Amino acid sequence: MLSRILTGFLALLLVGALGAAGFVFLFANDGASGPLNIQLGAVRLVLPAAYVRNPEHRMSGEFSEVEIAANAKDFRPAIRPAKLRPGMEDASEGLVYISLRPQDKTLDPAERPARLYVRFLEQEEWSHPGGLVMRRFEEGSPFGREDLYMAPPEGRVFAARCMRPQQPPDGLPDTCISEMRFSGLDVRLRFSPNLLGDWEHMVAGVRGLINSAVK
Repeated sequence: MLSRILTGFLALLLVGALGAAGFVFLFANDGASGPLNIQLGAVRLVLPAAYVRNPEHRMSGEFSEVEIAANAKDFRPAIRPAKLRPGMEDASEGLVYISLRPQDKTLDPAERPARLYVRFLEQEEWSHPGGLVMRRFEEGSPFGREDLYMAPPEGRVFAARCMRPQQPPDGLPDTCISEMRFSGLDVRLRFSPNLLGDWEHMVAGVRGLINSAVK
């Protein structure tokens, strides 16, 4: 009888030990907060895993593109980095979605307003908070449903294409896209138009985050 009790007790201890080991293994491989070593072309980044938008992609390695999400106020990792499809973000969350790719040989984003977009823009312009000016893209152009917001005079410091609000509303969130190139990377931002007035803080936060990650 005593031997059966001891055998059962040892079995319980073994199950508990295996359960604990399994928990430690899962915790160690969760990667939710530890640093990741990410290679994008010739650029290496060490980035806290919590920034990576999709939990399934939170791993070290070599990639052609990495998408991260940050809080627009303090540029800490987004509390709930959306599992939504790109372009379907809830803009009210105040998040900035940042896509990182190795720098390519296309026209520098700083040159695009003056050398690419200008031919498709209407002449009239409007002032906007944050010192930006807004010009509409012509109907029928490749950007016909968008407006261009840029820092004077030619948008080299900052420019963003924003979806024009649809009437009647189509149920999709209003979204802006801004692109820049630095530290050997092509960087695309997606964010709410509500953040346009604070664009300098946003650009500084993005640059600071990426420059601190590049090694």
